[in-house]
Amino acid sequence: MTPSASPASCVPAEAVGAAAPALVLAGQSVRQLAQAAAAEGIPALALDAFGDRDTRAAARWQAWRGFDAGNLLDALHEAARAGAAGWIAGSGFEAHPGLLAAAAERLPLLGTAPDGWRRVRDPRRFFPLLDDLGLPHPDTRWDGPPADSSDWLVKDGAGCGGVHVRPAAGVGAAPGPTAFWQRRVAGTPMSVAFVADGRRALLLGVNEQLAGAPHAPFAWAGAVGPLPVAGALHERLDAALQRLVPACGLRGLASLDFMLRPGGGVALLEVNPRPGGTLQLYAPQSPLALHLRGCRGEGGLPARPRPQPVMGLRVLYAPRALHLSADTLRRLARRAWVHDLPLTPTGIGAGEPVCSLGATAPRADAVHALLRRRHAELIELLEDTVDELAC
Repeated sequence: MTPSASPASCVPAEAVGAAAPALVLAGQSVRQLAQAAAAEGIPALALDAFGDRDTRAAARWQAWRGFDAGNLLDALHEAARAGAAGWIAGSGFEAHPGLLAAAAERLPLLGTAPDGWRRVRDPRRFFPLLDDLGLPHPDTRWDGPPADSSDWLVKDGAGCGGVHVRPAAGVGAAPGPTAFWQRRVAGTPMSVAFVADGRRALLLGVNEQLAGAPHAPFAWAGAVGPLPVAGALHERLDAALQRLVPACGLRGLASLDFMLRPGGGVALLEVNPRPGGTLQLYAPQSPLALHLRGCRGEGGLPARPRPQPVMGLRVLYAPRALHLSADTLRRLARRAWVHDLPLTPTGIGAGEPVCSLGATAPRADAVHALLRRRHAELIELLEDTVDELAC
């Protein structure tokens, strides 16, 4: 049941040493990856749609929008000619498995191989696999909604970020070839951050997921972690990872989303076979170095994660249509805990992400409180901007 490692899913150990060539980071947004590379002294080329201030400060940036195949393949070809060690796939490739595979032929893909992505992102393969492994998940179906869909959700296996999740009532026929229906589960949305080497996983931490945006109640809005969890829950999650990793050939940084049920039970939701939105929460772990160690598949993962404080990330969604002027951007950029800011003045539609904000504290409740205060501070700043424009 364990897939063999693809040559495109790992890189020779000597290629990622101190004198490693640049890595290529590609995805919808690669800011967190770019900053991790810069912090760990790894020169990188960043390909994404935003080119925010932090990304351009951390890496050489090249615009890449709409997952244009030609642009990506050309960039990887040039990087290979220049001696790059490989490339890391970020968010958005869930909907482009063919492009992921084609790109892995141009330059080694540092992470889970394309077939591993298909195993965990295709609901017709993933949920039967969970059943085979004896792992719990919500009731799931893909042959149409149940007669009474009031307590069900419809999801897209090719989606990411939660914006594709919506109540199933009234949806009717499948909205796309990768759509599936899943029963709602009461509890707290959580995730596990881990690194894998194709055979075993190192559980880095458990995070509470934040969700909700205007007009998108299930949209990902951030996370807080790592959290202290009961020993029994930690063991249950670790056991799930040790079964999933060899079954799917998972390599490098990845995450497992689940619902923590009242009473301590879990229901597994999905695996993201790539560095995810909680990457910056694990900056003290040198996550990119861990990712590369996992990709080499040499059994060189640490025995346990390093101790670290609790950290948080929250996305700020625009309460209404906004124009971010140069002055507003400067005021936002003065706060070191603000990230993902546009480089130049721009318009932001109602409900669209404006930026993200971070926080660090010894305990999770203090991180939550700090995120709330900082979020309110930025909302007030943006409201003042709207008032100034009205005048």
